[in-house]
Amino acid sequence: MILNEIYDSLSKHYKIDDWWKADSIDEVIIGAILTQNTNWKNVEKAIAVLKDNNICSLEGVIKTNEDVLSEHIRASGFFKIKAKRLKAVAEGLHDISLGKYTLDDLRYYLLSLHGIGNETADSILLYAYNLPSFVIDAYTMRIFSRLGLIDKKDKYNHVRKYFMNNIEQDIGLYKYYHSLLVTLAKEACKVKPLCNNCPIKKYCKYWRDNESIDSKSK
Repeated sequence: MILNEIYDSLSKHYKIDDWWKADSIDEVIIGAILTQNTNWKNVEKAIAVLKDNNICSLEGVIKTNEDVLSEHIRASGFFKIKAKRLKAVAEGLHDISLGKYTLDDLRYYLLSLHGIGNETADSILLYAYNLPSFVIDAYTMRIFSRLGLIDKKDKYNHVRKYFMNNIEQDIGLYKYYHSLLVTLAKEACKVKPLCNNCPIKKYCKYWRDNESIDSKSK
């Protein structure tokens, strides 16, 4: 399948180590909330402050005053909104018994919590709980719409099912594939694409269309 071929090409081109490093499951969950609408460097700054104050845990979030918490995570942006979300998520997940849920039921429960949407839910499932739920982010949508394999207007769950139905349901594969796509988006498939740097351009409709335009203009 083409998704496997793309993965093979990317994994030969990029070597990625220590993707989403964290000291605990709680830290991953907190990071998944803080990374909404910001870049990871800002998340790292906020997490460092939480660690310095010994509250980088769901229990720590629950016990910390919301105004104080918001100041600690100021670096992540939208800090007052995110403090409310962290509080709700911490309350909802602090004593959760994962064994009581199927993957679909747990995902549904996560989506019921304030501040958790599809991407955040799948990030928590995959990176915190080590469950096979593929993460679709803006980078994935950009890359695969340019490849011509999805439409940029496709719904999140449609694209998620496309991946999960066409590659092996393997947790390590899901994590590494996602990390490869993020790397590709940052290195080559940017908002203004650098197609000559792309290791999968042979699969890409955008590149083929623009290559033909360039050749005609010469």
